[in-house]
Amino acid sequence: MTKKIIIQGFPGAFHEEAAIQYFGEQDLEIIPATTFRILAAKLMESPSSTQAIMAIENSIAGSILQNYRILREYGFVILGEVYLRIRHNLMVIPGQDISEIEEVRSHPMAINQCLNFFKQYPQITLIESDDTALSATEISQQKLQGVGAIASERAAEIYGMEIIGRGIETSPYNFTRFFLIAQNNGLDLRDISGNKASIYLRVKDEAGQLLQVLKILEQAQMNLSKLQSFPVLGKVGEYYFYLDIEFEEKELFWRIYKQIEAVTIELQILGIYQKSKIV
Repeated sequence: MTKKIIIQGFPGAFHEEAAIQYFGEQDLEIIPATTFRILAAKLMESPSSTQAIMAIENSIAGSILQNYRILREYGFVILGEVYLRIRHNLMVIPGQDISEIEEVRSHPMAINQCLNFFKQYPQITLIESDDTALSATEISQQKLQGVGAIASERAAEIYGMEIIGRGIETSPYNFTRFFLIAQNNGLDLRDISGNKASIYLRVKDEAGQLLQVLKILEQAQMNLSKLQSFPVLGKVGEYYFYLDIEFEEKELFWRIYKQIEAVTIELQILGIYQKSKIV
């Protein structure tokens, strides 16, 4: 049975690669969305069986803060995660040398991750676009000479582009973490197996309140793999906190959850899922 997956971007984008890596051999129907907000809207309008892959953080650029807010605002549930090694490639219409390239287009995050490479080529102007794969397909369709794109190897294969710069990212340790998300639809998280949980919480704006939560996790010997703060809209100086918690026994998590609930003024589980390996 074909699984419908919404991605930010187009075929050949890293979001599609993440979906393929997550689902393996399963047959996928990829539904493109130009922005993360459009991805969220499409997911809300789709049948409950439709899911989405959404980037949440990069090892170089850091957290994608708007996507944490989208998760909470739309009430999506996190069903899984996958880490994708990001390899950026410079591609052009076949038959061109890099000395002939005057302009390179790509998503701003991809451009920022390749700046050191382009210091060697001051004649190249870097142009931001909505998506890596979209840049490749536009250049291919319009047969643009002297214009390149930064995109994945898969994009080069799909759109008939020639790679003239392979692995041009500044850091070899370049991974993006993606969430598999879906509509909640009253899902009972206690029925889901996993060893990692993502939660939002808010504590009183008083000294030591967040520390109480951290002490609970320390005493339970749970690994806090991520802690991120977000301002509460309309309340200056007050913050939400996003936490990723890793555990071996789900029953222990639920006991700790009750303890955390007692020292917070707002608490929400975004998802319980299996921790992904970084390969």
